[in-house]
Amino acid sequence: MHIKPFLFPALVVISLAQGCSFSASSQSSSDSSASSSDSSASIISSPSSSSSEDKKDYQLQVMNYTSTYITSSEFDRSTYVRGIAEIATAQGITNWEDDEATLIGIGRGLKKSKITGQLYETYKGNIAGANINRMQMIQKGYEQQED
Repeated sequence: MHIKPFLFPALVVISLAQGCSFSASSQSSSDSSASSSDSSASIISSPSSSSSEDKKDYQLQVMNYTSTYITSSEFDRSTYVRGIAEIATAQGITNWEDDEATLIGIGRGLKKSKITGQLYETYKGNIAGANINRMQMIQKGYEQQED
């Protein structure tokens, strides 16, 4: 797998965060049985908060890639899709086409690029493959992104 240079810092941060989480959970599991129920709660809640941050970071990567691609290249769906697939794969997402975080990130990237009107509708339909659910998620991201 080829990792884009701009993804490397994010992967290092994620790896370090996961390492810290693991050592904390290992330490918690060595505590007494009275506190083990407390550590179980922290182990369970820890990945969700980390996962929430990962999701936000992932959406930002998708948004920035989309915006950069749209504003710097003539749109070629297969090239664009390959780039999104690489970012998604690095995050462990195998079905990015139906992944809400990905589609919202794409919508945010289109808005960041200041794409509007019929051109926006064309990009949205092309990227979503004319799938209504995908287009709705892209629209959701578009509406969430501030100018």
